[in-house]
Amino acid sequence: MNNLVLASSSAEALALEDAKTRLAEAGGTLGTLAKNLVSAAAGAAGELAGEDQAKLVDFAERELLPLAAALARELSGATGQDTLVAQLAAGHQARLAEAVKNLQEQDVPAKIVYAGGRLEEAAVAFLDHATSLIVPALARNPSLTLAGILPERAVAPESAPTPATGGCACGGHDEPGLSELDTRVIPHAIRHATIFGALEGLDAGRGILLVANHNPLPLLAQLEQRSAGKFAVDYVENGPDTWKLSMVRN
Repeated sequence: MNNLVLASSSAEALALEDAKTRLAEAGGTLGTLAKNLVSAAAGAAGELAGEDQAKLVDFAERELLPLAAALARELSGATGQDTLVAQLAAGHQARLAEAVKNLQEQDVPAKIVYAGGRLEEAAVAFLDHATSLIVPALARNPSLTLAGILPERAVAPESAPTPATGGCACGGHDEPGLSELDTRVIPHAIRHATIFGALEGLDAGRGILLVANHNPLPLLAQLEQRSAGKFAVDYVENGPDTWKLSMVRN
């Protein structure tokens, strides 16, 4: 069904698409940060695990928690069929807050990874329900609003270059040193947003191995428009059935 039909107004329809894009980007960033945390801990790098723990907590506090709070707050006055959606939104907000606090309190790599996994689970569930249920409920209900309620994106702090785990010290153009992102399993509507979010989660010197079933030239053109010169891109495999690209943040 067309989102323009579901939304209560054209402004709400635009807000719905913008919100879904932002949630997809958040999911991509979450995936990168969670993989970084596991990779650092697996290498017995306690200090690195602590650094990645802090980055995941920072992202949750800077993006995930404000999004969850804004959606729950707007739905708090919902009635009728949206009452259950309001309860769902409030539950996600509480679960995320608890998971973030739990991750903050850990100081042993194994426990950090476990707590990071629980935060990732809570965040994935929130992003999934926010995309499929919560933001559509806000957009279609004329008594509520989605347009203008989401907080501004907070700018992430700049990080020093970090060697890619398992790769070379210059950032890991070496395929085994890159976290794989298989775009073939990402829904087309949110594919580019998810990829851009994953790239945003990278520190300087870290990268991903992008896997696609076509040459992603439109994506690369968009990336150049958004982040000119910020990423070094190399083809690891160039078709004809599969394309693999090393994408490392400069």
